[in-house]
Amino acid sequence: MSALGDLHALIGFASREITPPLATRWKLWGAATATTAAGVHRPLIAAAMAVTTDDQRIVIVSLDVCEWADAVDELTVRAQIAHACQLSPDQVLLHSTHTHSGQAPCLRQADLAGGEHFAEHLTLISDRAADAAQAAMAAAQPATLSWGAGRCSLASYRDELRDGRAVVGYEPSVPADDSVGVGRVTDAGGSVIGVIVSYACHPTVLGWANRLISPDYVGAMRDLIATEYPHAITVFLQGASGELAPARQYRSEPADADRAGRALGHAVLATIELMPAPGHRLTPTTVVESGAPLGVWDELPVASTSRLRTRRLDLALPRKAEPLTLPDELPAHVRAEREARAELVRLNAGGDSEVPYSVWIWELGNAVLIAHPGEAYSWLAHTVRAALAPRPVIIANLTNGGGAFYLPPRSAYAHPSYTVAQTPVGAGSLELLSEAVLTALGVTASSPSLQPTIQES
Repeated sequence: MSALGDLHALIGFASREITPPLATRWKLWGAATATTAAGVHRPLIAAAMAVTTDDQRIVIVSLDVCEWADAVDELTVRAQIAHACQLSPDQVLLHSTHTHSGQAPCLRQADLAGGEHFAEHLTLISDRAADAAQAAMAAAQPATLSWGAGRCSLASYRDELRDGRAVVGYEPSVPADDSVGVGRVTDAGGSVIGVIVSYACHPTVLGWANRLISPDYVGAMRDLIATEYPHAITVFLQGASGELAPARQYRSEPADADRAGRALGHAVLATIELMPAPGHRLTPTTVVESGAPLGVWDELPVASTSRLRTRRLDLALPRKAEPLTLPDELPAHVRAEREARAELVRLNAGGDSEVPYSVWIWELGNAVLIAHPGEAYSWLAHTVRAALAPRPVIIANLTNGGGAFYLPPRSAYAHPSYTVAQTPVGAGSLELLSEAVLTALGVTASSPSLQPTIQES
């Protein structure tokens, strides 16, 4: 076991609603015909966690938005949170849960139908996210952050080859990362006051025919956890889910999203149920002679730590040489949607031969949180976990940045796919990111074997 125990610090949580007015532009699917929502399935939430030690203060704010199309808008929100909490922008992680039924405003698209409300929505998010962060800091109390690892089969491998065409669907022959990272925060009396959930799966249970604003599966997951821990706030962090999504996705009925969310919520609750008491570890103690020699493990106290370390790595990723090309036969409204998204990706990636890219590494006691603005494939999680084991590793995609683009492993570039076509960065970018992170942490990579990106169905 690692020498570092659970994190003991001043920790607080708070949440605020960020659901936009129904007249706000809400079209996230190229196949969708409606530009605004008809109602609300579940409210969209800003959930904040604040941590203070003797020499460090940090805040994590998880927003029910899909992503930030423009980095300028994301930085507007993050800077307001930082100012409200008297922190630097690098002491704040602003995360998107990535629900595809919850728009994030893009002021560059204010001329589109419903876009005239984007400025109002951006102000709503900024004000309430900052308020949640301040409230979390004000609520901070002596607490212990412990980590557990669970499993959930919600996520599936989505890079599919169907009739010779690469599609974003479901490939059952390739196993998906089913790891659930669970951070349990308990107060001095042992009561759970907050839960961190890290899981890698696109929130795309609801698709283009859905007409309701929704946090997708994340909402029902949070609500189920609240039934067991009514005084706890759940902070969800979308993991390295570049190629992962529910097998049962693109649905129109909110009940499907709730079903998926409950599945993940039960996995979280099961993980917490089996975790040792705060500040304890299962430790080998005695061997009892019986019909077989019986090795006994007991929960014993271990020293806690207040170690909290933050840093940012500024990388330069190689630019992909091949430009994005779109099929001629696309319907006009789909082509317009893809071209608009591609233009924002290009804008945020810049025009140089290398793409500037920042990564945040936060060490919360024994755990390592790696946050970045793109959509990394699960290869990143597998690789970093293998190198850092037994330390808990949390990957947070879609954090602190805009214009989200994919980071597939090198092997993916040998196959046609939407993700490879969409990204502006070239083969080897994800491996470069992983190597930089592990070098900063003083370890050497122990990479798992790479799976093919596309499988014949």
